[in-house]
Amino acid sequence: MSKLLKVLALLFAVALVAAACGNDDDDGGAAPAPAATEAPAPAATEAPAPTATEAPAPSPSDGCGWATDGDVRGVDKENGVITIGSSQPFTGRAAVAGEGLIAGIIIAVDEVNANGGIDGCTFELVWEDDRFEIEQMVTNVRKMIEQDNVWGFVGTAGSQAIPSTYPDIEAAGTPLWGPVSPADQDIQEVYLTNPTRTEQGRICIDHFAEQGATKVAAIGQDNELGEEAFNAIDMQAPVHGMEIVAKEEVEVLSDAVAPAVLSVIDSGADAVLTALDGTQNGLVLDQFHEAGFNPLVCSDQGSAGAGGQTTVGLANPEAADGYLGALQGALPDSDMEFVQHWAGLWEAYEGPGSESLAPNFSLQTYSIARAFFELWDRLDGDYSYENFHATAEAMVDDPILIPAMPVLACGPLPGGHGCASGAGISEYDADTETWTQVREFLPPAS
Repeated sequence: MSKLLKVLALLFAVALVAAACGNDDDDGGAAPAPAATEAPAPAATEAPAPTATEAPAPSPSDGCGWATDGDVRGVDKENGVITIGSSQPFTGRAAVAGEGLIAGIIIAVDEVNANGGIDGCTFELVWEDDRFEIEQMVTNVRKMIEQDNVWGFVGTAGSQAIPSTYPDIEAAGTPLWGPVSPADQDIQEVYLTNPTRTEQGRICIDHFAEQGATKVAAIGQDNELGEEAFNAIDMQAPVHGMEIVAKEEVEVLSDAVAPAVLSVIDSGADAVLTALDGTQNGLVLDQFHEAGFNPLVCSDQGSAGAGGQTTVGLANPEAADGYLGALQGALPDSDMEFVQHWAGLWEAYEGPGSESLAPNFSLQTYSIARAFFELWDRLDGDYSYENFHATAEAMVDDPILIPAMPVLACGPLPGGHGCASGAGISEYDADTETWTQVREFLPPAS
């Protein structure tokens, strides 16, 4: 029995195993559990990149120097101040002229500042007295560049000394606008806003010819000032078929003019061009008169002090009567509106040089400074030297018009920095102690 039970148990187990195996192939059985499937991960979405916002373009509302990249000498963007400089013979041999010269610049600076400046900038003027001495002018220019950090120079006067400052000006790159009145040496930094002494001398000779003179002489200092007179006579006398009968030199700052005077008298000249300082010119006029020698005598405006008393006031009235001076600009008693505007400012002015007996020089540098400020306004906030030169040299196509000056039309070098062309002639009347323009502004005859 126990065997039978064991056999039955074994058969039952086999049957169970067979049934289990049959269920693997039976489609009618219970459906197997579906395989586990993971839900697909949502597609990764990147956060949108922030939109790039460009810095607003510079504009005049950004203040002084708004378009100027980096630091530029003499441009204080934070405080809105531009520093400019000038050297003048405020004392010494040419003090009467120097007083008027610095006063004109100060008046122009005060005026532009009182009117709110230009494009958010006001101007600070640093100036030094050079006493009409070359070494002192060089020292002044170095000091203003190295210590005062001036952006540039306006209206510096002293044609015999100015070229000595060029190495320092070129090394620093500081522009020199409207110097009074050196020869044109094609220096990148130098812009001449008045006709050169050579050009003024040529125009004096044109006037001599128109008055019938046939023999011309020149007396000049033994420096570049004298050289310009000798160049003028060499260039212009042949244009009119005039005979050059004498060329005489006088030492700088010397009162010993008699040898030159005697040589000119002996030459029989009927017209004389001089390139001297005011004191020397006064002595020449007196000695000609005392000798009974009465040629036409003409000097450039700086030498003659045309419009003032710097030369004629040092000579006897009879000797000074009829003296001729070239004109770089209008006379101070002109009735033109621009001159009358300056005259009102001059009358109210009480600063350095206000007691000057040479208001003509004040008008000259006031006009030079006004032209500078008009050019500055054209820079449109970019006060780099590169932009200044580019803008100034574009004046050939868009001149600056200051009524008391010749038209200013600077252009590229070579030759383009002699911005003004043409000069007038004025004559002194000792009885009325006044100057009158007797020849309009014209370029030299050719």
